[in-house]
Amino acid sequence: MFPNFLRHHRFFCDKEMNEMYLSVFIMNLAESMISIFVPIYLFSLNYSVVSILLFFLIGYIGNVIFAIPIAKIVAKIGAKHAVLLSAPFLIAYYFGLRVLPEFSWLFFILPFGITGRALLYNFGFELNFLDHFDKKKVGGQLSTLAILSIMSTVLSPLIAGLIIAYFGYGVIFVIGSIILFISTLPLFVSNDCKHGLDFTLKDITKIFTTRKSANILLSFSGYAIESSIGRNIWPVFLIITFGAVQKVGYAAAIAAFLTVAVIAATGKLSDKYNTKKLLNFGTMFYFFSWLGCLLADTAFKTFIANSYRSVTERFLLLPWQSLLYKIVNRENYFRLTVLQDMTFNASRVLILPFIMLIFIINYYPYQISFIIAALFTLLYPLLNKAGNDDINNLPNP
Repeated sequence: MFPNFLRHHRFFCDKEMNEMYLSVFIMNLAESMISIFVPIYLFSLNYSVVSILLFFLIGYIGNVIFAIPIAKIVAKIGAKHAVLLSAPFLIAYYFGLRVLPEFSWLFFILPFGITGRALLYNFGFELNFLDHFDKKKVGGQLSTLAILSIMSTVLSPLIAGLIIAYFGYGVIFVIGSIILFISTLPLFVSNDCKHGLDFTLKDITKIFTTRKSANILLSFSGYAIESSIGRNIWPVFLIITFGAVQKVGYAAAIAAFLTVAVIAATGKLSDKYNTKKLLNFGTMFYFFSWLGCLLADTAFKTFIANSYRSVTERFLLLPWQSLLYKIVNRENYFRLTVLQDMTFNASRVLILPFIMLIFIINYYPYQISFIIAALFTLLYPLLNKAGNDDINNLPNP
């Protein structure tokens, strides 16, 4: 099986992609140790779900405000150096989380650390990937990245859960920071790539108000809102249900293991079959996975729901991402990358206060949140209606 995997993805045939594969593998090894546990960590410090959502809301606001300034920095220093520069932001963020119990005012500062990390890394990674991906094989390349990400997360949540249980969160933050910095090194085996910034905030705003871009923006918004519920609320629901971080680690590791086979198959299918039909099927499966979470009232049912949701999420995201990369022109992708990121975070800024209100009212808040996630999942297929012209002929600067 492993040799076939290497042959299908031509793993050793593209130096630039190999660097990215290795970097993503190591980076996810670090981040998967920590990311799922951040909401749980805040919850363990007696922050309410409303406060946890406020924490992430501050970060999303920062992403919207600083998107254009950081895009200018990325254009100047290059994509790979942007990824390298993002690492200190995340390390500072992890260190800040470690000392948060002693310095509670950091609660309002730390989200901006993840803002710097997210913008620098996302812009740098996207530009580097878009410089070297193959449109005919993008499904396979995306599935390779996804499989390596999942492979690195099969054991790391389990190991992280055990470390947290026996040594505390401080140790895992230090280990994650060291591995994170190492993850940036493979990218610098070859030269960096730079891209000019030929658009302004005014140009991006014009796109937001153009009818032609509605399908793209709604599809982006569907992902943004659904994924924020999955990242910020679902982990808290897991710890409440399972009662221990070790068990959350077990559940995440098993779900990751089950997802690998689905990713391999989906990436292959998205290059050979109609990507739009795969996107429709993936949306249907993922929609019902969120509805299935409504039935998760025991640890066993929650484990089943978490596993099914993890698998179907990847079955949806691979054709969705593959379709986007297949229809975008390389000369426009920096503008589209910034537009995508700003749409993601602006959508979250708009919806999170409403979800916070649901938790303040406290009438089946988790169940209502899962229903909201399911409904916004239905916006993913709108990308099917956004043809090449809709994406590549968005208002020019």
